[in-house]
Amino acid sequence: MYACSPFSTLSEDDIQRIVQQIKARANPADMPWAGLSVEKAIDSLAAEYRNELQQLCTAERIDGSAASDVFHGFLHFLQSLNSVFCSYSERASRICGAEQRIIGDMAWNALIYQVLDARVLAWMEEWLYVSLSCVLHCVVRQPSTIAHLNSAIDSGIVARLQQIHRDTGAVVVGFGDPAIAQLLVSEDDTESDDTLDSSDPIQSERHKLFARVARDPHQIGLFINDFASGCQLLVTLRIVAYASRTLSNAVDRLVDANVQRQANRWDTPCLDQLLTQVRLVATMLDALLCSPATAQPFFLGHAESRLYTKFSELRVSELFGIIIDYPDSRLAIADLRACVVRLRAMRQMAHSLRNAIQQRLLHPGATTSDILTQYISAIRCLRLLDPSSTVLEIVARPIRSYLRSREDTVSCIVQDMVSEESELFEDLASGNGIIMDNGAEGVVYDEDYADKSWEPLPIEAKNVYLTAQRRDADVLSLLVSIYETKDVFVQEFERHLAQRLLACTDYSAEREIRQVEMMKLRFGDRALEKCEVMLKDVADSKRTDQHVSETSQEKQWDMPLHALIISRQFWSAMPKEQFAVPHEMADMRNKYAGMYESLRPARKLEWRDALGSVTLRIELADRTLSVSAKPAQAAVLFAFQETPVMTLTELAQKMECSEEFVLSRVRFWQTRGVVRETDANVFEVVEAEDSSRNNVTGHMSRPAAVSSGAGSDQGEDYDDDEGDSGGGGAANASNARTEALRVHFNFVEGILRNFGPLPLDRILSMLGMFLPGENTTAEDLRSFLALMAREDKLEMAGGLYKLK
Repeated sequence: MYACSPFSTLSEDDIQRIVQQIKARANPADMPWAGLSVEKAIDSLAAEYRNELQQLCTAERIDGSAASDVFHGFLHFLQSLNSVFCSYSERASRICGAEQRIIGDMAWNALIYQVLDARVLAWMEEWLYVSLSCVLHCVVRQPSTIAHLNSAIDSGIVARLQQIHRDTGAVVVGFGDPAIAQLLVSEDDTESDDTLDSSDPIQSERHKLFARVARDPHQIGLFINDFASGCQLLVTLRIVAYASRTLSNAVDRLVDANVQRQANRWDTPCLDQLLTQVRLVATMLDALLCSPATAQPFFLGHAESRLYTKFSELRVSELFGIIIDYPDSRLAIADLRACVVRLRAMRQMAHSLRNAIQQRLLHPGATTSDILTQYISAIRCLRLLDPSSTVLEIVARPIRSYLRSREDTVSCIVQDMVSEESELFEDLASGNGIIMDNGAEGVVYDEDYADKSWEPLPIEAKNVYLTAQRRDADVLSLLVSIYETKDVFVQEFERHLAQRLLACTDYSAEREIRQVEMMKLRFGDRALEKCEVMLKDVADSKRTDQHVSETSQEKQWDMPLHALIISRQFWSAMPKEQFAVPHEMADMRNKYAGMYESLRPARKLEWRDALGSVTLRIELADRTLSVSAKPAQAAVLFAFQETPVMTLTELAQKMECSEEFVLSRVRFWQTRGVVRETDANVFEVVEAEDSSRNNVTGHMSRPAAVSSGAGSDQGEDYDDDEGDSGGGGAANASNARTEALRVHFNFVEGILRNFGPLPLDRILSMLGMFLPGENTTAEDLRSFLALMAREDKLEMAGGLYKLK
């Protein structure tokens, strides 16, 4: 690209001398071609001018990049060519006469074709690009520029262009209305003049030219008149037809530059403004460069096509980010839809987005929650782009397949459904029909609630795309349809509800009741029958607990025990733990069971020691702790109350269980600084230096019980939460918790070996599944994994942990 003038060794006087020499040959006394035929005479005349034209066109260029040199230098070059052309035309007309003038014109066209080399064409392209950029710059910042364009362009030609394009639907911008400038101005354009890259010397020089011209309305008028004069010279010299590709390249560069400026601007509409700019430029060029007689357009259709293509390519390349930014990017989606509909490029856009999602989202480093969030945004965005959902099906297929391969997908969807802050909760609460199974076609929704603004599917979508056939379904229905049956979601919700109900210490279940009612609206009453029984169990347990409390007061018993009595047949299988319950806990349970059996003689309680919680107040020599623990963990501490120092074998014998079972419960207290390991499998209570005897008192809070007998129900619970509240700890409690996790490194090693590199949250969630009795926090696990990395057992790269 030559952004400079072709005049370095030739001065202004040299150029004028060459022109004068050419004109001098017009003297009739110097006509070597006299007496020849017209064709031969014109050939002889063209040969005389060829060397002079080549000297003008191949002169050495100055080493400069100023935009003013580009504009004024090329304009001067055209004026010099025009002087040569006038001399040639005068002499050719004498040879050919009016009847055979076309022979002289064809010879000139051949001359132009021979002498305009690639360097001149590149210079012409740069001149036109700089000129058009400056015109747009002035229009945006000086509305009066429209008036200057109106005076410089023949309104009759514009009217003829509008008539020609009326049948094609193209829009020809008229210059008679100054309000057209408002369509060209964006908020960013008016705030800053820095529309070009100032670090580029060439662009910096252009910016200076633009700013200088735009500041003075008089300069704008002179600039536009000079530009119009240059365009008229291109027409006069018959360069337009020969250099049409070069002129189109200049327009393409302008379109590409303006489109690239809209990158990552998703919160404002861009396409309409760009279209107005392109139509202004193309109409101006068609009016200035076309033949006044025919007014045949050339640039308008080409420029609009280029704009739609490049803008579509830009937004398609950004579509993954646009989906992440939804709903703030709704305006960008509207612009993209206008482009792909015009270009009929929906399918190409769909395949491009699918490839981006497979590379950037569907990999082990992304959590299931993140994938679901992106999928939900994709559903909403792609339905705006393509209401038929054909594009959505192309994009969604690999996402749905990948989600089916993840074990926690159903759990994440159910968690989102019941979370009041999530988008799925709105779909659940909307009550948009009952989701029903439909055989091989997957899950569909109740047609009575379908969108009545029906439109036929495109031919390519019929009998091919399931999502397209469910185009009226809401997001929740599409997520449920990932699996062939809705039963997996109902079962997961039952587990979620069980966890929530067992976590209620005051039998309060208003929120859970609302969730069940909303689930019944979407999944049907029959599917939620078990959930209804579970809620009834809570209500019955509350009444039973009130009866036990009143009876205890009458008998003056201290009864801190509160039980949730569940029905065996309507709760899934519950874990069991076999260990010797401390007599303090056993006495309270026997009293509670006796009062319950007196109320319901046909039933008998079966306690589930793996569930429930015990609130303990631990008094040590130098501190007092308040800890919420599982019954088995509390039993370990009661064992230490009698014997402060015990081996692992002694603990197992005392609790009548295996050493492996006891070890994880001891680690629970070790991480809280209550117990420490003094030697291999030897533990003692962390007391003060005087080793005074600690006093442990217990307060049992709602262990789980199962009623059995005639008419008894069946149930399940898996409350795995355990906490620590109040009190102080040992100074090395954090380090102790990290060290205590060493016993679980085999689980971590197996997870990473089977699943490959994983982020922290995935490892934490898997440990929760393998070790339901542990309550490891993310911070504890992070510290432990960092310790394993220091010991050269693990390594972390890009947020993922993997084995060495």
